[in-house]
Amino acid sequence: MSELSVFMHPRAFWIGKYTGVSRYVCELIQGLLDKGVEVQLPILDTPNGYLRKADFFPLVSQGSPKESLLWKCLSQVPMCPEWAELARRQMLRTQSLKALKTFRYDLVHPTHNNSTEILPHIKKTPLVITIHDMTHELFPQSFSPADPSARRKREFARRADRIIAISRRTKEDAVRILGVDPDIVDVVYHGNSLTLPRIPLAHIPPLPERYVLFVGKRAGYKNFENFIKAFSIIHQKAPELHLICVGGGAFSDEENRLIAELRLASFVRQLPADDALLATLYSKAEFFVYPSLYEGFGLPLLEAFSCGAPVVCSDASCFPEIAGDAALYFDGNSVENIAEAMEEAFLNETLRSKLRKKGTERLTHFSWAKCAEETLTSYQRVL
Repeated sequence: MSELSVFMHPRAFWIGKYTGVSRYVCELIQGLLDKGVEVQLPILDTPNGYLRKADFFPLVSQGSPKESLLWKCLSQVPMCPEWAELARRQMLRTQSLKALKTFRYDLVHPTHNNSTEILPHIKKTPLVITIHDMTHELFPQSFSPADPSARRKREFARRADRIIAISRRTKEDAVRILGVDPDIVDVVYHGNSLTLPRIPLAHIPPLPERYVLFVGKRAGYKNFENFIKAFSIIHQKAPELHLICVGGGAFSDEENRLIAELRLASFVRQLPADDALLATLYSKAEFFVYPSLYEGFGLPLLEAFSCGAPVVCSDASCFPEIAGDAALYFDGNSVENIAEAMEEAFLNETLRSKLRKKGTERLTHFSWAKCAEETLTSYQRVL
């Protein structure tokens, strides 16, 4: 019997095939299991690709409530996709609360800070939460006014016995904005999951000889508009340079209009990518650009380091904390400064080689094993 049992409410696995939070939780669970911690995650099926592929999934989901007869009947009733999704989530919510009331555990660590419906049922059980960023609070214009994320995060923070922040910057923002006691907040860094495939991919889409890589969502604080304008400046000087954007969905009409206005339509493309293709794209890029104005950690920095892509990024938020001297920095609010940094990286092979070497060295400071060990220390402080 394990000395410590942790209940993880599974909301992060209800939606989305691949998300940064779900990857973090999967890596954390594996690390905790390796240290002899019992983890209970009451969910039997999920669209999440990371959890579905995890060897530990059958173990941590043992004892999860089965589908009710009512849900089995409802699932056979024809309904529009929106109603079907609402019904599915309500079923998952009901199953999770049932497990919360019936399982035996020492500590609760939710996978998502929107799951405030569990708070009335926790009672005096120790609660640990992870705060990944303060984006909703710092950039409310990037989200719907009806988005409850900021309010629910505050509710969790008020009840939490211990808080894990994924960077010092995230801790500082959480303490300042949420008013939490800094003494209960532990900084626990992420690790890296992305590595180059052992066997080169047999089929990859045709790639330009020289390209810059952008990864992730593009709206709002992600600062894509300033970045693409800066890229147009460098492209005029180096017309052989292309831009590949991975993830974030297809370009919006507004983005397509901007790309057309900048006369870049033939030089910019968006690709979906699994981990193997993403790693390959990092490895073949001239450099990876991360222009975001705010991130809680910036996991793509570690991905780029791991796959050998030189990093050019904004000097905002936690980026200097995570990347250290392994990146070339720019002011993300200045199109000219972004362009100057990209031009310097493009023209200077010696600089790119130096950044690759520094990135490999910097990567040694971060690991999922260390993340699990320090998370376990947070649990022990509570208990």
